[in-house]
This record gives sequence, structure tokens and C-alpha cells, in this order.
Amino acid sequence: MSTYYIDQINGNDENDGLSPEKAKKNHASVDAKAGDKLLFKRGSFIRGTLKITEGEDGYPITYGAYGEGEKPTFCASTDVSDAGDWEETDKNNVWRCVKPIPGDVGNFVFGEGDCSAAFRWNKEELSAQGDFNDSRFAQGEQYRRNYTEQEVLMYSEKNPAQYYGHIEAVSYAGRSIGTLKSNVIIEDLRVMNSGVHGFAGAGRNVTVRRCDFENIGGCGWNRDLKIRFGNAVEFWIHAENVLVEDCSFKNVYDSCITHQGPGDKTVPARRFDCRGNIFDTYGMAAFEYRDKLPIDSHFTDNICKNAGCGFAMLGEELPRKSEIWPQPMGHHIFLWRIPKATEGGSLVISGNTFGPAPVGAAIYSIISAEAEAQMTLDNNKYTKNDILLNRFGGENFSDLADYVQKTGKDKNSSYIE
Repeated sequence: MSTYYIDQINGNDENDGLSPEKAKKNHASVDAKAGDKLLFKRGSFIRGTLKITEGEDGYPITYGAYGEGEKPTFCASTDVSDAGDWEETDKNNVWRCVKPIPGDVGNFVFGEGDCSAAFRWNKEELSAQGDFNDSRFAQGEQYRRNYTEQEVLMYSEKNPAQYYGHIEAVSYAGRSIGTLKSNVIIEDLRVMNSGVHGFAGAGRNVTVRRCDFENIGGCGWNRDLKIRFGNAVEFWIHAENVLVEDCSFKNVYDSCITHQGPGDKTVPARRFDCRGNIFDTYGMAAFEYRDKLPIDSHFTDNICKNAGCGFAMLGEELPRKSEIWPQPMGHHIFLWRIPKATEGGSLVISGNTFGPAPVGAAIYSIISAEAEAQMTLDNNKYTKNDILLNRFGGENFSDLADYVQKTGKDKNSSYIE
């Protein structure tokens, strides 16, 4: 078992990487084995993906950081900050990006994390500063590879690079920045500007801790339904012995964390724990539970705020388009497409602080009563919401006491003072 050091600036792939002084430049040059550690120099900015190798039971492969400074950053966007990256069109204040961008653009990030660009489904709708359109948006995988037909347009009072200074085009460059696999630990990394997902995959014995996820999602999922998508951490079909702790999530199009799959073929998540995380500004949910209720799983001691906010809502007529439209979207906890109880199912949601959810609910459940009965909710703090606090048992609640009395849940919970 070895520890490898990766230095994007001063490293050299001819080095053995076994010390900071002989760091490698590219982590993909490391033939990682079970039990190894790959540590990235703090302050690094890597414009690309994280290559994740599966470990073995008891011998995970760790991806982390060394040195001093900011967390190593993995960024999937394209820098289009040069004035020469844009040309004026024959339509007043509409600019065309002439720099090649891999995949359709789902978001633009201006300056330091400004996600105020509004996507418009038709270029004729470009009318306000930051409005944008991509001709290939949500056209399907085959169309996305036909780069010659792409036209990316933005409405701007002057050249966008001159107006904003720094611009990142967040596109469908790949499905995720890293593909999750079994027996891995990912810690102390920053993941940003992915057009679809941050980390996505499946597996067991997976830990993600002290990582920051920023500006995730926004690319097209279905053009006919006008639905976009993108999650920060997504487990597909299989998730067992998963821990996500002490992470931060900011500006996520759909869900910060989710476990889902193809309906009945989904394997119930087992021992999936989320604790001590800060979730801030997301369009769908902090955690989206879908298809099967998990087993022996916990969502505890998290801070959730500003559900249904951010770039996911820009350009939308609320409620935003989703598969449950016209029901509201933008909740802290969202449970859906779970038609029956899970054998041995158990989900505990406790000790959390649920901040503002201005267009949705703290907990929005549209699953079966049998599955709801397998949930324990208690000791949570709620922000008052006179329109929709929670949905549970097929009923909308705007008052905490009424919700507790009728559902029997959250008996020791209270409003935030």
C-alpha cells in the first residue's frame, strides 16, 4: 500500500510520486491498487475529471489532499472569458460564443460563483442580461456529439467577457466529474461546474467527507417536457455502507444527494448515512429518496436551507417543470416513486435544521403509507412556512403542531426560534 502525491503545477509524471518532492503531475498516470492513497496538493486547480479506481473490502483507495491552502479543485467547465471567445450577431445585444465547448451548455458561472444566467429554450426568448440558449440543448446523446451544429448565444449589453470579466461555460462534457465505485474514500476535495453530476455511480463501502460541491447540473434531460437535470452525489441502483459527512453543497440544479434507479430493479440502499452536511441553494432537494425506501439509513444533524432557489428557478414559471408537475418542486427532503414498503426498511431523519423552502416544503412525501410508516422523524428544527411546511400521509401541512398530531412524526421537533 502506497501514498502517491499529485502536484498539477510542479509535478512530473516521470517521478515515482511517493513523496511531495517527487510528486506526479497527472493522477491518471498512477496505477492505483487496493489500500493506496492519492493525495492532491492543496491549492491545485485541475480542469478535468477525477479517475476513481475501485478498492477491495477492508482496503479502500483514498483520494484526498496534502499540504496547506485551499482544497484541490476539480472543474469541468470551459473558460470563455476572452473577448475573442464571443462575436456579435445581427440581433441587437445577442452574442455568439465561438470557442468550442464540449457538449451542450446547461449553465454559465460569472465571476466567483454567480449563477444568474437564465437558460431559455428558444433563442427568440433572449431578452435580459445573461439569458442564454444552446441549439443542441437536450437533443440526446447522438446529437450532443455533433459539435458542428452547436450555436451558443447569450444576451448581453456588451461583449459578455467585458461585461462579466470571468465566465465559465458549464456543459455536458461528461456524465460526472468522478464515477463512484466500491471501496473508496474521497475527502477534502472541491468539485465544481459539472453540467450533469458531481460524483455518480454505484457501490458499497463509499465515504465522501469534507468535500465541497458547487454549481452542479442544469443540462437538458427532456426537450419535449422542458426538463433539465443534475445531482451533486448520485448513487444509481446500488448503494451500501455509504457515508456522506461534513460536506458542503451550493448551487445544485436538482438534488444534492440521491439514490435512485430504474424502478423495481433498484436495490434498496443499505446503511446510507448523511450527517453534518450543509446544503444551500438547490432546485429539487438536499436528499432525494426514490424508488425504494432505504434500510438502516440516517439523515442526521444536517443544515438545509434555500430549497427551490438558485439557477434552477431562473427563467421558470413556478412550479418549475418536473416529472411531478404541477406539484411544487424545491424541498429539503423529497420522497417519491416508492409504491410500497421495503422489507426491513428503516429511514431516520433527525437532528436537522430545515431553513427556508420558499416554493416547496421541508419534507415532501408522495410515497405509499406503508413506506412512510418505516420512517422515523424527530428532533428536527423547522422554519415556519404558513403555505406548505410538510406533505405527509397524502396531506399538506402548514402548521407543525397539526402535522405532529395527525402523523405522529416529529413529536420532539420545533420551530427555529
